[in-house]
Amino acid sequence: MAAAVHECGHLFVIRLSGGSVHALCLTACGAVLRCSLPPSPFSRAAICLAGPAASFALTALANPLGAYRLAGASALLGLFNLLPVPPLDGGMALRHLADGRFTRLLNGIAGVSVLVLLAGGVLLWKSGFGGWLFLAGLMVAACNPHAHA
Repeated sequence: MAAAVHECGHLFVIRLSGGSVHALCLTACGAVLRCSLPPSPFSRAAICLAGPAASFALTALANPLGAYRLAGASALLGLFNLLPVPPLDGGMALRHLADGRFTRLLNGIAGVSVLVLLAGGVLLWKSGFGGWLFLAGLMVAACNPHAHA
């Protein structure tokens, strides 16, 4: 449910901004929308940020209703997707707003973010909290060619 609402946020703003959706594909790195986007970097960034915004809206609705697991899952999904690492929404929004500029800086931010995610995952794993954050870091690193730069 949390993932569906997240993706609907993207779909809604794509349609609102005049874009069109051709396909929604599920991959090992998450959902990928194949679509025609408007040319404006601001519209493209808004589309990227609409998924996390929908996630946080669901969190705000689910929590008072006592749907704490749904609220928590949606909040985590929104926060995770705001990481400044492509292909995640935060990283893509930054790339669209930069509009081809600051490539080295954005690649550096992505690389450091992945390293922090991996290190945090190792620390949590060693503390007995499981290796999910580490696995998420590996997935993001594998799906992001810029994280290694």
